[in-house]
Amino acid sequence: MKRKIKKESGWKREILEIVIAFFIAWLAYQGLSVVMGTSLPIVSVVSDSMYHKNHFDVWWSGSGQYYDQYGIDKGTFKTFKNVNGLSRGDLLLIEKPDNLKIGDILIYRCSATWSCSYARSGELIIIHRLIGIDTKGNYIVKGDNNAVPDGPVAKEYILGKAVLAVPILGYPRLLLHLFGV
Repeated sequence: MKRKIKKESGWKREILEIVIAFFIAWLAYQGLSVVMGTSLPIVSVVSDSMYHKNHFDVWWSGSGQYYDQYGIDKGTFKTFKNVNGLSRGDLLLIEKPDNLKIGDILIYRCSATWSCSYARSGELIIIHRLIGIDTKGNYIVKGDNNAVPDGPVAKEYILGKAVLAVPILGYPRLLLHLFGV
C-alpha cells in the first residue's frame, strides 16, 4: 500500500514541478520584457529574408547595388550589426526601439490592412534591416535576402531592435511557430 501512495505522489510532484518551471519561465520573460522595454524581448528568426547564402563579398556583389540608392556602400554595410545576415532559427534579444539608426535590425508589426501584402490575414512580426527614412519619417526596411524593401513602416509599428543574435537557439520557438502556437 505504501508503494502505491509513493507512486501517486511522485507523478503529482512531477506535474507540479513542470507547472512551476513554466511559471518561472513566464516570470523571467515578463521581467526581461520590462528590462528591455519591449513586449517582445526574445524573437526567433522564422524566414530566410535576412539570410546570406554566400560569403559577404559574394553576397554584396549581387545585392550591394541596391543599397547605393540609400547612400550605403560596402564599407558602411560592414559596420552594421549582423553584417552576414540572420539564419532561420537564430534567437534575437530585442530592446526598445530608441535611437534607431541605419543598419539596425528592426522588429515590426505588419498587417494586410496597411502596406504589408504578404500578411494575408492578421498580423505578422517581421525582422528586417533599416536602410532609410522617407520624407514623412517612415522607416524603409528590407530583408537582406529580399530584392526590394517593404512598404514604409510608421514608427508606431516598430516593436524593437535586435541587440544580440544567437545562432540555433531559436529552434524551439521556431517549432512552436510552425505548429501555430
